[in-house]
Amino acid sequence: MHKKLIFYILFLVFPFVSLSQKKVEIKATGQYEARDLTLEEVKSRAIEDAKKNAMVKAGIAENVTVTDFLYTFEDNDKFQDIFQSFVSTETGAEIVIEKVTEINRDINEFGNILIEVEVDAVIYKHKNKPDRSFVIKVDGIREFYYENDPLNFSFLPTQQGFLRIFNVTDKLAFVLYPYEDTENSMLNDEKGVVFEKNIKVNFPVNNNMDGYYFGIDDPVKDKEYNLLIFVYTKNEIPFLDEPNVANIMRWIYEIPMDERAVEQFGVVVRK
Repeated sequence: MHKKLIFYILFLVFPFVSLSQKKVEIKATGQYEARDLTLEEVKSRAIEDAKKNAMVKAGIAENVTVTDFLYTFEDNDKFQDIFQSFVSTETGAEIVIEKVTEINRDINEFGNILIEVEVDAVIYKHKNKPDRSFVIKVDGIREFYYENDPLNFSFLPTQQGFLRIFNVTDKLAFVLYPYEDTENSMLNDEKGVVFEKNIKVNFPVNNNMDGYYFGIDDPVKDKEYNLLIFVYTKNEIPFLDEPNVANIMRWIYEIPMDERAVEQFGVVVRK
């Protein structure tokens, strides 16, 4: 059956699992100066500098690296506008930026753009390192899709666990799996499914779907950027906040690093 899905913001309720991450709230400043970059590019790099400084203020000074959250696309600047980047360290800490305030913008005597920002950040310090035996493999996701192209993929975990998939665009975020349609229960996925070790599962798992379908609601746009975030956990963990990038990242970072595996895929959808 060929169906096009209309996505809604979903609120899912699951049994609660106690989490033990230490959160630290930090204010930090950062700056960047350049001649050959745009204002937005300079500001973005100033924010990355502020993130590093926030980590240092939190006592996490070694091996700090800034990693882009996604991949390189044909319109990478736009993609960077939509999705935040994140900071990670070998010591096991992650950061979510709550607020960015530009405190200075200037062009110096040499014609260089200088931007200084202050960030309000929440840093999550993890007690444990990732469990390298707890990983997932996702195959079949392309970088580009048209609106009528079905999204199908396979999922293979190395251990038993629970899966949640988020999709984030510049307009909204929603839960792709387990999917729930308030108007058509035939499209609903079963909740609380346990995925078994080394058993490959093809998605969608619902026999009433032949694939997931992307849509571009804005009539003036000819393409849209999507981020698929796969979060696989050893236990069922509730996600109770409004779905958006910051809340999703907070939820992920609250989970101990040895209790989760996360993969993300960037997708450009064209009309």
